[in-house]
Amino acid sequence: MKIQYKLALIFSFVFMLSCEADDPLSFYGGTELLDLVESGWTSFRDGDYEESLTTFLEAKSLADEQTNSDTLLIHSTYGSIHSGIGWCNLRLLNADIAKENFIVSQGYELYSFGTSVGLMASYFELGNEIPMDIALINTAIEIGHWIFSSGMPEEFENDVTININDVKLLMAKSYYAKGDLSENIENETGALFWIVQMDSNYSYLSDDEPLSWYLYQQGSQEFDSLDEIILMIIRELERQVFPA
Repeated sequence: MKIQYKLALIFSFVFMLSCEADDPLSFYGGTELLDLVESGWTSFRDGDYEESLTTFLEAKSLADEQTNSDTLLIHSTYGSIHSGIGWCNLRLLNADIAKENFIVSQGYELYSFGTSVGLMASYFELGNEIPMDIALINTAIEIGHWIFSSGMPEEFENDVTININDVKLLMAKSYYAKGDLSENIENETGALFWIVQMDSNYSYLSDDEPLSWYLYQQGSQEFDSLDEIILMIIRELERQVFPA
């Protein structure tokens, strides 16, 4: 029995070496698949989301054919493909399709920053409709808190413009959407709390002091309610996070 076991190990090792000799990246899905995935991300970074989506779908078809290559290493490739499909659909305003692909991607790579942010954004977009679905908004908030507690990197390796500021902005927008304008430092909740996390220059704002309801760039009271000033700040922060 021991001899048979050793022979099996030897044959497995020889098989692995032969695969690597043919294609060193075979355990990640092969060079052709990885080139397709990288091409998809290149188009995504260039803002060509339709072309990027087409490429990722082609990569998915190629990956689906590799039924005999279900290794832990190839899981990262599968995760990247579904994350790419998710982000393209999110940019193309198909939040429901995006959400489903981000969920699949998380099944392969749970602690992917880009996938987690995409899933959070998908839940926010789906919840922030008319009528609003507070349960989906709350799910977005839960994902946001989980991202901060998980120790993930603070930017997406496939597109560094997607970073921790996206999460902070989504948190501010989510709390604003559900009507929580507060700055609860102890529990890290409220739209104002997350606004200050993004830009500490807004730390002068107070929910119970109307004289503080102004934009620091202007230096004078311009708004009649905390709701109004927070909405204007969120719009300003959006311009910073998503410059034209």
